[in-house]
Amino acid sequence: MDPRRLVASLTLVALMATAAGCSSSSSATPAAGHRTPAPTVAPIRSTTTTTTNPSVTPTTVPVTVPHAAGWTLALTTLPPGGGFTSLACLSNTLCVAAGGGTTGSSADLLSGAGVTVSWDGAVWSSPSVYFPAPATGAVTQPVLPSIACTSGPLCVIVDGSGHQSTGDGTNWSDPAPVGTPPPLPPNPSDPGPGRPGSRTLAVSCPSPTLCAVVDNTGHATTMRNHVWGTPQSFGTTQGTGGTRVSLYQGGRVGVSCPSPTSCTAVVGTTVLDWNGSTWAAEAAPWTTALAPGTETPVSIACPTLTLCAVVNGDDIVVRDGGSWSPRQVLDPGRQLDSIACPTRSFCVAADDTGAVMTWNGSAWSGPAQVVPAASQYPGNGVSVACPSAQFCMVMNADGDYATYNGPGTTAAP
Repeated sequence: MDPRRLVASLTLVALMATAAGCSSSSSATPAAGHRTPAPTVAPIRSTTTTTTNPSVTPTTVPVTVPHAAGWTLALTTLPPGGGFTSLACLSNTLCVAAGGGTTGSSADLLSGAGVTVSWDGAVWSSPSVYFPAPATGAVTQPVLPSIACTSGPLCVIVDGSGHQSTGDGTNWSDPAPVGTPPPLPPNPSDPGPGRPGSRTLAVSCPSPTLCAVVDNTGHATTMRNHVWGTPQSFGTTQGTGGTRVSLYQGGRVGVSCPSPTSCTAVVGTTVLDWNGSTWAAEAAPWTTALAPGTETPVSIACPTLTLCAVVNGDDIVVRDGGSWSPRQVLDPGRQLDSIACPTRSFCVAADDTGAVMTWNGSAWSGPAQVVPAASQYPGNGVSVACPSAQFCMVMNADGDYATYNGPGTTAAP
């Protein structure tokens, strides 16, 4: 057996091989398995469409990547004006990708309107603008949008400029502030809006009545019945007994909610937990805190109330009802950007090169390339969304994507 598969399987085999659980969401993965009736949603006013960002003509063409078993051929969709930074899928016929805005991680430092595109199982829609670009002046927001969707459909977009917008994947409310958090000391690693390492947020919506949001500057908040609560602020460091960990993260952060009363977020080297009423910091799964600004992007997936998996750099840690496992190398020498676990026995982790690793309940597969590494927006990360163990989508920031249709399949688009 490949040593990295053995190492990962020894850590996870006892944790993830029993009892199927409900699906969850992460910073780039929506809640799934909670198919409650759609609520009465506040009216959504569509913003005016613009051509500042992507072309209004959808395109889907193949890109050069070897065909991986179980995955479709890699395709490319609309060229984003600022790069796709987040992906949510409710089923194999509804996915929504968010991007645009100010993305200082892109090669060309492009900026413009914040947009979404939706997928119906075959083709992508024309872009829908949720955050219009200003008519004049520099574009400083939105910053690195993150999206989560739940039944209804109800989708929520949050971004690093502190705004949120709700919609159905096509029509969006006007952006509004998430809330004014209690003040914290300045983030020493924040280079300013629209630059690499600037403020980022993550969102997870386990039901149409609750969404949870965390950012990389020590704030966490929730939305109940479309009303945002006052964000909680955590200090620059948290910890006891001489263990102090950073709450400032220089990249992606993650949050996953398997239920409306249970969420876990990871920010830098800190873990935050939501119990249905308040957020609290718990002991970090990492024994050594990294200096502010040196942390790698993190992503979390919690398929059940007791099970969560976190990827950070090339490592993975797992918690199953108790303490976190030791850090184990999953993807040597690479950077894991996102993870999705719809059940205990199925997970997909994606790295920054466009390769994925799959957990089958007993072992992780080796990396398999399913989309190319982003070339136009290499710093924005790769997103994965898995509403079930029979369907996943992986997308890089350039808009190249591939879908998973179950083990052993060789389905073409």
